[in-house]
Amino acid sequence: MRCHLKLRKLVALVSLAYAFCLGVGTVADRKSQPIGRKNHGYRAMSLSRHGLNILRQLSRPGTGAAEKLARMVETVLRWFCWQITRYQFTRKIVG
Repeated sequence: MRCHLKLRKLVALVSLAYAFCLGVGTVADRKSQPIGRKNHGYRAMSLSRHGLNILRQLSRPGTGAAEKLARMVETVLRWFCWQITRYQFTRKIVG
């Protein structure tokens, strides 16, 4: 990629997606779906991978939106979208 501005936007978007997955995984580990530990004491999977798996599971058709975790993720996503629209700049972001 030769355009540094587009590369910066891509890195920023990937960083936001990673942070969102990490946040979902951290909350799920603490509240509803703890990650198992291996024999050496480390987690069986990382918090970000756990969050990504949860988001993938919730995005499948047939997943009940009435689940507590699904409602929690929707609340966080709604808050995140609200923050983006609140601090949105008037200049063109993509393209």
